Parts: sequence; structure tokens; C-alpha cells
Amino acid sequence: MKIIITAPFSDEGIALLESYAEIELCGWGVTAEALSEDELIAKAKTCVGIITEVEDVTAKVIESCPELKFIGCTRAVPRTVDVEAATKAGIPVFFAPGRNAQAVTELTILLLIAAARKAFAAERFVRDNKWDKNGEMPYLKFRGIELADKVVGIIGLGAIGRKVAVVCQAIGAKVIAFDPYAKEGAVPDVELCDLKEVMQRSDFITVHCAVTPETTGLISREMIDLMKPTAIFVNTSRGVVVDEEALIEALQTKRIGGAALDVFWEEPLPKDSPFMKLDNCILLPHIGGASHDVVRHHSRIIANAISSYLKGEPVGRIANPEVLPK
Repeated sequence: MKIIITAPFSDEGIALLESYAEIELCGWGVTAEALSEDELIAKAKTCVGIITEVEDVTAKVIESCPELKFIGCTRAVPRTVDVEAATKAGIPVFFAPGRNAQAVTELTILLLIAAARKAFAAERFVRDNKWDKNGEMPYLKFRGIELADKVVGIIGLGAIGRKVAVVCQAIGAKVIAFDPYAKEGAVPDVELCDLKEVMQRSDFITVHCAVTPETTGLISREMIDLMKPTAIFVNTSRGVVVDEEALIEALQTKRIGGAALDVFWEEPLPKDSPFMKLDNCILLPHIGGASHDVVRHHSRIIANAISSYLKGEPVGRIANPEVLPK
């Protein structure tokens, strides 16, 4: 019995799976180059399991691997697996929701504070040798604001949004949130509001919603126009939830206080993007989940799910529970 793992995977996760099967590490997790569909089929043709992150487990892959008994996707959403094809074949698909919740939460807090305190601009000021006795006084030039006693508006109270809320509360901020699926009391002392109210009242707005037809373009021009002139906008979820053109205009005209972005409609961000010319916007290259600990988290989640499945125990973190024996 053999399992191939094409995702980065922890030694502990590998050790657990080795008690059930031979393990082969290959593909993107080893070389940083994804296997093609045909290469993946060649590797997995006699395997009982595939664990992937980047490689696409397509319907053709599933049909071409008759021994396949399960698929693991180390992502929070199993977007690299054809779940419908797996379900038709009776193959469970395990995934890793929440694997990067802590990492994205911490980066979000970093961006909130960095934008509030103009930390990135101040760092450039030092590196550009502008800090001298005869120049601008940095104590005045980079005077920022505190999160304490401000209103932080959170859009999306999933695993990440809830964690961000708790940290902001610990700092001393008042937290309000928009999430049509959240129940009052989902996070103690977080006031649920409609989206317009969150946009109007917040000193800081941070977005934490998954991409769906509902959320694509959710932060529209109309919503951005409701923001306070001093408000700071942070997005560590996905670029497509925001009307980028409207956000760029608001930043160019200083209509809002600033922004800090880890995600964009087009990635990598084009070199001629208007964002590049803005001095009131922090730009990061989609690194919200880029922590070594995320590998440890998703390895534990996937390995434990597969172990439970092979032992006939109840399994969580499964995208198609209907394939499990009743």
C-alpha cells in the first residue's frame, strides 16, 4: 500500500502515515515545481492515497488510479481536487480548514498596527538615510494612531475573523462585525451590524471572507465611499472581494486614511499597477499563510483524518461525507 505526498508535510505527519503505508514524497512539496496531470497519474497509478496542495487531482487523475481510496488536500478549501469526480468514485476528500488561521490572524494584526503607526514608511525613511539632525523630525512625521479605543470592523467571522476580533479586543479596540451567517454572541462583546454600518463606523476595516458569488465585489465603490476619511482598510483574504479600482481612487485622492493589502485581483501584482505609486498603502505578496507552522498544522489535520478513516473511526474535515459508510 502506497501514498504519495506532493505537498510540504511534517515529519510527524509522515511518521503517522508510515504506520499504514509506504510514503513517497514528490512534486511541488519537494522540488517547488508541480507535477503535470500525466506525471501525477504516473506517480499515483498504484497508490491508495494522494495528498496534494498545488497539483490538481482532476477527474482524469481519479479515473486513472483504480487503487485510489482517499485524497487529502492540505488547503483550507480543497480547490485543487475535483470533489465531484471523487464523490462519484466513492473516494473521500480530506482537507485542512483553519490550517492557516493563526498565521493570517498574526499578519492581519501586524498590518493593522503597521498602517496605524506608519511603520513601513518610517523604516524606509531610515534606510533612505533621511534620519538626520537637520531633516524632518520623525517623531512628528510618523505620528500615528492607536488601536485602543478605536472601532475595528471585521467583515467575515470565520476562524480568522474570530481570532482577529479577540486580539483586537485584547488591545483595547471596540469590535463590530458583518457576517450574515454569524449568530449574535459568536464572539463575546462583538456587535453584529449590517455591512453599511461597519463601513461607516469603523476606524479600521479588515476583510476575512471566503470567495463566493456573494462575496466577489462585496466591498464595492458604494461601500468604500462610506468609509471615514481617516479609516484604514486591510485585506488578507482574497483580492476579488474588493473593487480595486474604487479602492485605488480612494487612496489616490486621500479619500480614506490608508490601506494594507496582502491580496490582489491579479497576482503577482503587475509592475505597472497603480498601487505601486501609492505612499499610503502597504503591499505584501500574499504571504498571510506563509509560516512554517502552517505545514505542521495541515499535516496533523490530514494525517489524523486519514488515520481515523483507515481505522474506521469517525472522521472530520471531509469535503464529501456522503461517501462514508452509514
